[in-house]
This record gives sequence, structure tokens and C-alpha cells, in this order.
Amino acid sequence: MTESTARRTYLLAIVRNLGEEVGTKQALQIYAASQWAATSRNTARRDLRDLARRAYLVPVEHGGRRLYQVGSDPSPMHPGRGSRKSLLERIQAEGGEWTTGRIKRTWHQLLGTHVLRMAARNYLAALHRDGHLERHGDGTPRRYYTPRHEGSAVT
Repeated sequence: MTESTARRTYLLAIVRNLGEEVGTKQALQIYAASQWAATSRNTARRDLRDLARRAYLVPVEHGGRRLYQVGSDPSPMHPGRGSRKSLLERIQAEGGEWTTGRIKRTWHQLLGTHVLRMAARNYLAALHRDGHLERHGDGTPRRYYTPRHEGSAVT
């Protein structure tokens, strides 16, 4: 378990026990009584957003302030699950040229988190290997992929 995962798990456990809405200020107070006493305001804000993105917390607005309350599902599905399938569906629906940069931007829109260039490159290569995409630009500085049309021969 990474340090950030442990910190967020701790925060979620305390928020669940409190049973009330929590904001960045309250998250900092929770961290102050733990081994993460030196946690910055930005880190606390990121932790709350990440827990909300994973559906453990639900963001609510009160008087122009963003607060978070405990979500109804105690064990929600990770936002990355199923993202590869939905990304392939988007590639096939939109068509055109797909580069690692375009994959990264689209994946970021789907997940709301950063995706490494290497992961995007490996994903495109795997889709090509599985026969979903055609590769173009071999031996040139710019490689891109296009969706394979029905009836195309897989090489």
C-alpha cells in the first residue's frame, strides 16, 4: 500500500465514523491528529477529490463551499475498471488518427487522472496486436493508429 493510499484510507475511515460532511479544513484537523500531521492543504484537497472520484465520498455545495459526505456504496468500483473497453469503443466511434497524445487526453477525460505515455503506447500496441487497429508511420518519427474496418485483413 502506498503512502497516499494509506493516508486516504485513514481519512475515509475517520470521515465514515464522524458521519458528517467534511471539507478541507476538517480533513486537515483529522490529519493533524495522525502520523500525517504535516499534510498540506493541497494534499488534503487532492485526497478528498480522489475519494470523491472513486465514489467513496459525494461532493455537495453549501454556501459556496465544497464539502464531502459519505457515499451510499461502501465498496464502489474503481473508476479505471472498464476504461479500456470504453476507450476502444470511443476509438471505433470517432475514427481518425490515434496517437499516444490523443489516447492520453481521452483516457484523462474518462478517468479524471493522469495516464503515462508508456501506458498509452502499450495500449495502442496491444489493440494493434489484437487486430482492432492498423498501424501507420513505421520507420518515421510519427506513428499513429486508425481503427480497422470490418472486412480488413489482419496482418
